[in-house]
Amino acid sequence: MNKKYKIWNYKYDFAEINFKNWKEVFSDTFRLNIRKVALLSMLFAFEILMTIISKIIMGIAIPMIVGVYTIEISFFVILIIYLCSNYLYASILSISAIWFRLLLGSEPIGLLSMMISDMVFLTIFAIVLFFLKKLILLRFEFKNQIRVFAYLICVAGFISMLVSGFISMLCNDSFIFNMYYLSDNDSGYWNMLLWVGFGVTLAKYVINIILFISTIKILFILIKQSRA
Repeated sequence: MNKKYKIWNYKYDFAEINFKNWKEVFSDTFRLNIRKVALLSMLFAFEILMTIISKIIMGIAIPMIVGVYTIEISFFVILIIYLCSNYLYASILSISAIWFRLLLGSEPIGLLSMMISDMVFLTIFAIVLFFLKKLILLRFEFKNQIRVFAYLICVAGFISMLVSGFISMLCNDSFIFNMYYLSDNDSGYWNMLLWVGFGVTLAKYVINIILFISTIKILFILIKQSRA
């Protein structure tokens, strides 16, 4: 174990960045090698597979809620990609996977809404997890670091899903519903759609966070294998 590495033991985590090691941290975070490219390619292929499963199988099992919303179960792979690489690579692959759905027959307005929701979640998740690692993992010693890491993911996920849910609801109210030619006629249906959408957003991310946490131990192995 190299004592200068505090989280992964063999490379810097981005949360360890400071004025002295920032070049090394950026190198560890963004440098691509054959193993990492292979890992990201495999994970992106898995994301596409889960996208197809989510689109076809979940579309049959869980039809559109009130004719507008569906629950996607592929986002946890993007969180895996984020943990195995960084926010930038995860964002690029996430957006690519979202718009891949056009080939599966998804309509662009729904994909725009999904992109906003997912990118807000991923952004807030990355920021919150960064500070949680700074304030907790880097300050204290833990016997079971994986368990603590899972707890931090839950906290970051909870905050992120609330922010994403409210931002999505705001976007729906501001322009997304108008793009569907829906109108607020004070019947209560508009508000119902907004709050149902908020609930669906929370349900989606709860499911994906659970799936993500269930892979934590395997992820630590994958990250170790992908190092330079």
